[in-house]
Amino acid sequence: MAMKEFFGALLFAGALAFLAFLAGVTVMIFDIYPSQQIRAVYQAVYALAEGAPGERSVTNMHQLYPARYSESGVTINTAGQVQPGITLVTSYWFKQGRWQPAIRLFDLEGALLHEWEIHPDEIWPETPFSDHVGAQMSNPNNYVHGTWLLPGGDIVFNVEYAGLVRMNACGDVVWTVPYRTHHSVFRDDNGNFWVSGLNWRYEKNPEYVHPEPEFVDETALQVSPDGKILREIFLLKSIYESGYGDLLAGGFKTLDITHLNDVEVLSESMASKFPMFAPGDIMVSLRNLSTVLVIDGVTEKVKWHFQHPLIHQHDPDFEPDGRITIFDNHDDMTQAGMRLGPSQLVSVDPATNEWKTVYPLTEEQAFYTQTGGKHQLLANGNRLITEAHGGRVFEIDANGNIVWNWIIETRGDGMVPEVLEGTRYPAELGNFNKICQ
Repeated sequence: MAMKEFFGALLFAGALAFLAFLAGVTVMIFDIYPSQQIRAVYQAVYALAEGAPGERSVTNMHQLYPARYSESGVTINTAGQVQPGITLVTSYWFKQGRWQPAIRLFDLEGALLHEWEIHPDEIWPETPFSDHVGAQMSNPNNYVHGTWLLPGGDIVFNVEYAGLVRMNACGDVVWTVPYRTHHSVFRDDNGNFWVSGLNWRYEKNPEYVHPEPEFVDETALQVSPDGKILREIFLLKSIYESGYGDLLAGGFKTLDITHLNDVEVLSESMASKFPMFAPGDIMVSLRNLSTVLVIDGVTEKVKWHFQHPLIHQHDPDFEPDGRITIFDNHDDMTQAGMRLGPSQLVSVDPATNEWKTVYPLTEEQAFYTQTGGKHQLLANGNRLITEAHGGRVFEIDANGNIVWNWIIETRGDGMVPEVLEGTRYPAELGNFNKICQ
């Protein structure tokens, strides 16, 4: 009897292990919770295999993905067709025996021009937050998400969910903002910065009909050039007070109801192209609601919203032709876009909500990143696109032809760290190395 019980228990344990294996495969394929935690375990094993005791591990790197491309560096640079300038990239690089987050500037040939090393644990030796995640977001390998390069080499950036930082060209911290800022950084006509902010709520808010504690209450945050918080716009409040509470119906399956990933302000120079809006109106991207909103810059009420065909989009931009172009991830819960096909750039007329795909235009131009991603309309009419999960930044012309292509180097295990930011700047903005010599 004891032997039967033993084999029964063994069989039961084996069945549980098999089911756990299947569950793990499922969450990794479809990148659903807890896929990031499983990746962290994998990365911890890799760190033990490659690193010496006492080194910083890579266990808290945001995301690693299988390499999609065999080459690295600049692989395409078509003379006469590329927007001149320098390209800013945020990712992780292997340096001094460890992988660490950094911001780098490259010329069009791929030569490294400058680097800002980012050490979140040195920027914040002690966390300024008292919420339940504590110092979790201030770990040594937290990633940079959102940047803005200033003349002279100062750079403003988010260490994701840890805070906003201004750093000079020599790597010295000028100021930090003790607020859980994240995602993009945008600079308005007055030189102020706009970023996403996050607050944990542990008590019911009577102004919010639906969400029950605990949940994330996100803000569009305005910060002065010297690091002072000037304004907080609570997006859930704006949505409810504007009579758009139904937009939130699909967001309560997660603590992160809105997942604000972009804030942009309509400039004076482009306002005439958008007669339905006014200078200073604020556009936000709510990833988890697959919704883009424009909020009145004075009343903070919703003026406009757009959803279809978006699926977990990023980076909506006002553009000089009076349209809004959006990086539509077209997230289909797979890492390779196996269900719905490629990501796309969608251009919409806010007066009519008529939309069209501006890239890709052919099957051969297809690209995909389930999360992350960025696009930039360049002065020559080209577009710079960041394929985050592919570790790639590339420039296309008006016909969708790739005229410049840069790919991050592959790790020794065939994985690449994602690239969350690829931005083209004028070349003269990068002439500041002598400041630190």
